Amino acid sequence: MNQVNIGDTLTCAETGKLFVAAIDGSTTNYATNSKGEVFSDEGVHIIDKRELLDRTKPFTCYISSDGKHATGWKGNVLGYITESHSTPLPFGHKFYHWHGKNYTAYTVRDIHGGLWYGKSSPGMCINLRPKK
Repeated sequence: MNQVNIGDTLTCAETGKLFVAAIDGSTTNYATNSKGEVFSDEGVHIIDKRELLDRTKPFTCYISSDGKHATGWKGNVLGYITESHSTPLPFGHKFYHWHGKNYTAYTVRDIHGGLWYGKSSPGMCINLRPKK
């Protein structure tokens, strides 16, 4: 697929369903990959859930703004925070600009029951690693 325009009818490469490209808040209701394939929000969530089953590599997602969930880009729940421990960052630390006063270590139980860990802050991206 070449350029996508708002209003185009698209086919999700994951679900095979047709949907209309639209603006959704500050983003769109579709994603593309390096192969030029187009995915609906539903398709992206299915892919995220499947990728969580591969515990041989890190998984990138987000910490919800309330610090209670690991989520996809659109806030779809991919896991639940089971533990969190915050560490104060000294003013001027390289992460202070993005994370504020604290940097938090999280343990996440994903929707399949697997445990992961990583460090970030609420509302930010996190790279989770499988807990052994």
